[in-house]
Amino acid sequence: MPEIPVSIFAKLPWKKLLFSLSFLTPSLMSSGLLFPLSSHAAESVVIRQGFIYATVPVKDLKEFAQTGKVPLGLLGYLSFLNPEQKQQALAALNIKIKISDEIVDEIVNSQVGTRILTDIDTIISSDQSQEGTAIKEAILSASKSPQGLSVINFLENYPLSTIEINLPQAFQVLKRLNQGFWQTQRLLLEVLPKFPTGEFQPPQIPFDPTQPGPGKVDITRIELQDQQRNRKIPVYIYSSSVASPDQPLILYSHGRGSDYQELRYLMEHLASYGYTVIIPEHPGSNATYVDQNLFLSPTEIIERPQDLIFTLDELEKLNLTDPRFKGKFNTNNTLVFGYSFGGVTALALAGGELQIDELRKNCDQSFITFSLGKATQCLAAELPKDRYRFSDPRIKRAISFAPTASVIFGKTGLNQVQIPTLILTQSSDKVTPALPEQIAIFPQIKTDKLLLGVLGATHLSVRDPRTIADQSWIPITPISGGEVIGDASTDVRNYAKTIVLATAAQLTPEAEKYQVFLTPEYYRSISTQAFPVRLITDIPPETQVFIEELLKAE
Repeated sequence: MPEIPVSIFAKLPWKKLLFSLSFLTPSLMSSGLLFPLSSHAAESVVIRQGFIYATVPVKDLKEFAQTGKVPLGLLGYLSFLNPEQKQQALAALNIKIKISDEIVDEIVNSQVGTRILTDIDTIISSDQSQEGTAIKEAILSASKSPQGLSVINFLENYPLSTIEINLPQAFQVLKRLNQGFWQTQRLLLEVLPKFPTGEFQPPQIPFDPTQPGPGKVDITRIELQDQQRNRKIPVYIYSSSVASPDQPLILYSHGRGSDYQELRYLMEHLASYGYTVIIPEHPGSNATYVDQNLFLSPTEIIERPQDLIFTLDELEKLNLTDPRFKGKFNTNNTLVFGYSFGGVTALALAGGELQIDELRKNCDQSFITFSLGKATQCLAAELPKDRYRFSDPRIKRAISFAPTASVIFGKTGLNQVQIPTLILTQSSDKVTPALPEQIAIFPQIKTDKLLLGVLGATHLSVRDPRTIADQSWIPITPISGGEVIGDASTDVRNYAKTIVLATAAQLTPEAEKYQVFLTPEYYRSISTQAFPVRLITDIPPETQVFIEELLKAE
């Protein structure tokens, strides 16, 4: 099997810079000191609460960062931290980002960068901070350092001698960081005690659906050219020796900045059972594009569904004209499937209406409260029309893993979905937090639907571990870090194998044989201590009331 390159999405230097901008406040708070990002002549960081204040010398922070030893000037502060918190503070101080100052300039002057800097500036008490100008100047100056951007370089390039932090305001900002994630944790406190724990009768299992099928899998690459939209679309076809034209087609949409291999283990699993899996790489948001461009175009969210429709159209032509694929693609019996940003694409193709007018209202808020998923959706606010629909009658079922869908469909857009739909949600996901992005939208779907919830799983838990870059440089904050991946998340990937295989089988004559793998009893029987899992068809009324009150209150 060929070597799998690490997804570029996980290693981009510009992504580290945007992360660092967003990470500024929580990294300071997690260390107990509030460390900003980098500066020209700051000698001290002053933390103030009313008339009470404490001064932290920059030279002591630098000594701590370089040696890992706590100097006398910091003993009074760091003595209140446990060993893990001290390591987090040390890691925060030592993040270094080597990136050209031209790219830094483009990022901090972008709409996204400006909004983050403005939010961060609210915690700085000085009237001379000039609404983020001082922070911006420090970042731009520090980016020219041979050592790259870091907290210490930021402090040494800050244009004022003192950075004064308004502690109550800092806590307010921290409280609002990635609000959807905290809403999810609050929901769990409410619903977990209500989980059934008594004895029950496990269902009879005909076979182990996590084991591979009999087919030998291969991958074929073709390239399609959409002349009308001027998009060149690489398409990857997972197939096997037992593939049959009678089997439904599986059409997959990858996440932002990713590629055809992000769920490779799952695609190979499906292909080994005779399914043909089609993965078009979206040229305006795949790894190749994101490697070369800082931001997605607002039009990308409507280009992606059209990529899938165009691919189906071209496969129908290849069925008739290409000897390699003659009659191979059962396009009129298609399961659409997507993950993360691709999960939105799948829901759109299932009939969901993109309600941009509603999105604009929800995106006019403090940017620092957003998850990465919501921020990605809000790019669509610049689209010219208020509503978009992309349903296709060839699509018979839909699967959406961890979609970022909190605002893009408004309050009623998913009412338009007319086909059976499955949504996967993961309780510790900071990128697309479970409550606002998946759980809250689930009741909108009025057709047959399933919600598979995995407790403890993070955004990357379901991904192929061979495609995930090193995560060790990312500190654990409300917006980042803590990803459970690799061997530690094997249970999550097994859940994914089972439920996707069983969902695809519902479009075949073997539907009844696989039905047991789509029952709440089955998932309760295989639930593990590391990753408890539950499958539901509806949210209980009392829980729905709590969800609505929680979202309204916060």
